[in-house]
Amino acid sequence: MGHSMLIFRIFLFSFVILCGSLSLFTESTFAQSSIVNPNQTYSTAKMLNDIKKLEQAYPGFIKKEVIGKSEYGRNIYAVSLGKGDSTVFINGSHHAREWITTNLTMNMIDKYAAAYKSGTKINGYDVKKLLNNTTIWFIPMVNPDGVTLQQFGLKYFPAKDHSKIIKMNNGSKNFKRWKANAKGVDLNRQYNANWKNLESPKAPSYKNYKGAKVATASETKAVLSFVEKIDPEMTISYHSSGQIIFWKYQQTGSRYTQDYKYASKLNKITGYSLVKPRSTGGGFGDWFNKVEKKPAFTIEVSPAVGETNVPLKNYSKIWSQNASIGLYTAQEGYKLFDTRNTAASDKVTKNIKEYNNTAAKLKNYYSQNKLTVTSAHKALYDKTVKEIKKQEKAIAKLPAKYRTKPNAALKTTKIYRDNSLAYMNGIKAGDALVSANKKLTGYLIAGTLNDTTLTLYNNLINQITIVESKIKKMYSKDVQKIATGKYVTPANTSKKNIGYDLARYELLLIMENDLNNGNYDDVKANISNYEKLFSTYSYKNTERSLSNMLQAIKDELLQLEPEEPEQPEPIEEPGDSDTAPEAIEGDSAAH
Repeated sequence: MGHSMLIFRIFLFSFVILCGSLSLFTESTFAQSSIVNPNQTYSTAKMLNDIKKLEQAYPGFIKKEVIGKSEYGRNIYAVSLGKGDSTVFINGSHHAREWITTNLTMNMIDKYAAAYKSGTKINGYDVKKLLNNTTIWFIPMVNPDGVTLQQFGLKYFPAKDHSKIIKMNNGSKNFKRWKANAKGVDLNRQYNANWKNLESPKAPSYKNYKGAKVATASETKAVLSFVEKIDPEMTISYHSSGQIIFWKYQQTGSRYTQDYKYASKLNKITGYSLVKPRSTGGGFGDWFNKVEKKPAFTIEVSPAVGETNVPLKNYSKIWSQNASIGLYTAQEGYKLFDTRNTAASDKVTKNIKEYNNTAAKLKNYYSQNKLTVTSAHKALYDKTVKEIKKQEKAIAKLPAKYRTKPNAALKTTKIYRDNSLAYMNGIKAGDALVSANKKLTGYLIAGTLNDTTLTLYNNLINQITIVESKIKKMYSKDVQKIATGKYVTPANTSKKNIGYDLARYELLLIMENDLNNGNYDDVKANISNYEKLFSTYSYKNTERSLSNMLQAIKDELLQLEPEEPEQPEPIEEPGDSDTAPEAIEGDSAAH
């Protein structure tokens, strides 16, 4: 029994260990599976090949774009990872000999994408949730010329430039210490933050030359333009030597407190020391802190190795120390994004609600029964339309998620605007109907009957329908009732009364046409039909015109219709006399 219990305990212990191993495997599988192999000298060609493979493996989730070209025309690639409106930015290889930071950033892209797809967490971070909220942008290699020179020497550069490059390297053909771009400009001393006061060699060099002017290197221009485009909430610049974190550049007050909190967390994750607050300038992080006034951190990933690249044997530890840095950055970047946009949304909403107190005054105009549009009404309406357009622009600047509240507030403003517009449109259309009715009536009063009269009548009928539709959109039932009485009722009366006159007029036109075509029987029939038509009200001159037309038709009919020939007297046939014939002799004897 004791032996069996021992076996059971051994089995149970083994099972627990196995389960733990499986759990760890689940958490770390994607740290091992991969498209990217970071344990190698990582060239521009290998980077591009891996980026293409990653795009194919995660279509729509990973995207690349060329953001510019190096001084020697090599493409500078940015890679996005995620689906969120919030953005953060991570870059590597500003310096040529620090290309192990390209290995690190490319590995992040690979492992984060795999974890997103599988729903796996990395060091406790929910990758799927984070990357649904935030898009991480990477520039894995800011300095492709410098990296190529450091890794391969002069092989991939024009022969005519070899002597210049060697001169910048103090006469040496060994480029392992090369730090600058291939034109001898230190890209991390090119940014406009205390640039004028930076110490620098007088001429292009393998390291530390800040350039003849600020932000003139092609690579620097590309980065600056790209940052303006993506507007990140937080940035990480990876460098390679020292295991330290630079985080401070001229922040004060709440910004200092905030950024120190982030830096302390980065220190806790990586174990790297925080550099004591100091201001040097020239670096990307310095510029981002100063100009964008958002958190920026420069992380040196390896123990100091002097003027050369970090050996690949250091990579495993670098990855373990930095595996979750991008995810932490995405998490905190989203919080900043959410806080900022929530505040912006609330501010727009507040502005709209405050203006609604003004827009509400429109109701005093569109609810009144005078059916007039005053200059004050029109001015307030125009002001409200302008305000709505202004707030729509402000809302459009917000990410979609943050538009709900201001849109709801603006809906109230739009109701005031729309009710006001419906009131003015009803009056405008009603006044046009009155004018049309007056013009048509004028024709009838004058007794003018022609094609124009008919057109005016048909237009009146159409306008009545339009005005009725517009009146239904007016705000209050009382206003609708008054508008109907003022505009529609008189027009309908004219429509009915004038309709009889114009029906007779059109019938007379038909008669005239039949006369011309010799259809006299049709003319006679229509004269009879005409006399059955009557008007409850007719204008004197119109009645006279109609009577004259009818009489003219009758007169012409008498002239044109042929007379019937006289019938001859009937001829008497024998035996048709009214006198009875004399009896034939002998008839009576026969009886």
